[in-house]
Amino acid sequence: MNKKSIERWVDTAEIGSSVVYYAGSLAEDRCYKKNVAEIPDAFADEAKKGRVDFFQKRKTKMEKSDTPKRPVFDYIARKIK
Repeated sequence: MNKKSIERWVDTAEIGSSVVYYAGSLAEDRCYKKNVAEIPDAFADEAKKGRVDFFQKRKTKMEKSDTPKRPVFDYIARKIK
C-alpha cells in the first residue's frame, strides 16, 4: 500500500467499506521503525478531508501476568463519505 493506492481506494470504495492499514502497536512502532508512518499518515490526510474514520480492534487477549504480552491491534480505516 502506498499513498496513491490509498487515494484510489478512498475514491472507489463503497461507503462503509473498511481496510486494515496496519497490524501491531502503531504508537510504539512509530518510535522504532522509520517507514511506519507513511500509510497511517496518508489515511490521516483522508480523515482530515472527512472521507474516512478510524477504529482499532485488539488482537491480543488481556491477561494478568508477570510478563504481559505486547498489545497487538488491527488499525482500520472505514470510508464514510
